[in-house]
Amino acid sequence: MQKAISKYGLAAHLALLAVAPLFLFPFCGESWTARAVLWLAFLAAAWTVLEPSRRVDETLHDARFRVASSIVRDPLFWFSIILALIAAVRWLNDGIGMSYDAEKALWSLSESRFPFLPGGVKGSGFLPFASVVAVVVLMQAGRHALGKSARVCFLFIAAVLAGVAAVVAALACIFGNPVAMSFASSSTVDATYPGTAFGLCFLGSMVAIAGAFERKWHRAMPLLAIAVGGSALGLYLFSPDIVILAHGACAVLVLAFALAYAQRRIGGLVVPKCLAFLLVASIPPVLFVMGVVPESMKAEKLALFFGEEGSGLLPAGFPELRAALSAIAEKVWKENPWLGTGLGTFGFDIRFNAEDADWALFASGQAGALNGWLQMLAERGISGVVFFVSPLLFLLWTYVFRAFFAISDVISKARHGLGALIFHPACVLGPIAVIVVAACGFYDHSFWRSEVMMMVAAMFAMAGSSFPAPKKADDETLTEK
Repeated sequence: MQKAISKYGLAAHLALLAVAPLFLFPFCGESWTARAVLWLAFLAAAWTVLEPSRRVDETLHDARFRVASSIVRDPLFWFSIILALIAAVRWLNDGIGMSYDAEKALWSLSESRFPFLPGGVKGSGFLPFASVVAVVVLMQAGRHALGKSARVCFLFIAAVLAGVAAVVAALACIFGNPVAMSFASSSTVDATYPGTAFGLCFLGSMVAIAGAFERKWHRAMPLLAIAVGGSALGLYLFSPDIVILAHGACAVLVLAFALAYAQRRIGGLVVPKCLAFLLVASIPPVLFVMGVVPESMKAEKLALFFGEEGSGLLPAGFPELRAALSAIAEKVWKENPWLGTGLGTFGFDIRFNAEDADWALFASGQAGALNGWLQMLAERGISGVVFFVSPLLFLLWTYVFRAFFAISDVISKARHGLGALIFHPACVLGPIAVIVVAACGFYDHSFWRSEVMMMVAAMFAMAGSSFPAPKKADDETLTEK
């Protein structure tokens, strides 16, 4: 037991941190969720430097020193500290809201305490700040502290926890929890969906299947079934059709690469075994949907295939609504190009900039655009988008660097066939996760949800580390004892 805790304790803490908001969103508001994320981030940070994965014949003391030194030398770590400070400034510099001038009988948008700094609506910056802190921990752990088995364990545990959270949220929805029911309806009033994070965990479970068979984790197969079926259930219940189909298509790609990797590493009948396991794991969520989920909820899902004749992939009137909201977001951004109007202010921007004809399209309480990238420009400006995307560029540089040397090593050793270029499936999981979330950002703004940011950051960080490391004379590949 002590050996298992030492080997996989860090992965378990990181996985709990990444999926914690999925347990909390039906029951806790942003403030309590932010508190939970911060405490879990501090615990995960301690585990990162105190119990990292160890290389062959490496003592724990040497592993701690190696990981701490790598983190301190990492430019991304110091840049991430700057991002955390900016997020803290935005959290503290709140106060934006509706203001009424009695003399002029006019409503206006009040400014934050320091208008020349990033700001937001009161209470809107706490969870983003906590999320940035958690992302820093997950990126550094994924880059420096997790070995091969620990990375698979992270994906495994994250998907299992997401599966349990999906069942809890589904039952909450069935028993009338208003928050869960609002997300299950996939409303376009505020286009943000926890199903995106469930979809990412579903992608991760495809990699975990190959990893479980490779490492002979046979006793954990029932938990893996929960991971696959539960995360798929969460994706189905808490996402609109277009997000479901996007993640489903990406899951097929990840699964194909995972099966190719498993066949290369294990051989035999591993591919039929994996497919049979997927079939068995799909039975419980299908029965749950057929027997427990109300018909009113099922009628709204995948209506293009199972709904009434004439149902489409997008809701009725979606193009017109999206165009009107995008026009408002673009107008607001051009008036405030660098800092935007503030975090969480787009609902107010709609009131001040909508035309008379637009109100016939907007739902009551419309608060979000149907293009997350334009909404981010409107609320955070160019600087906000640059700071949001910049960590991905650091991770992309590492990914390309490691991929180049891994492929060069294959070529230099004159290995032939495509099988030599089939690396660990986690290598493709990271880029696919980034691509699918960024693409869905043109439909919604789920990509800045806390759990989505954390899962994407962790997966992309681990993707670069999953390539074989460039060999040095006195170095060995990161492998746990």
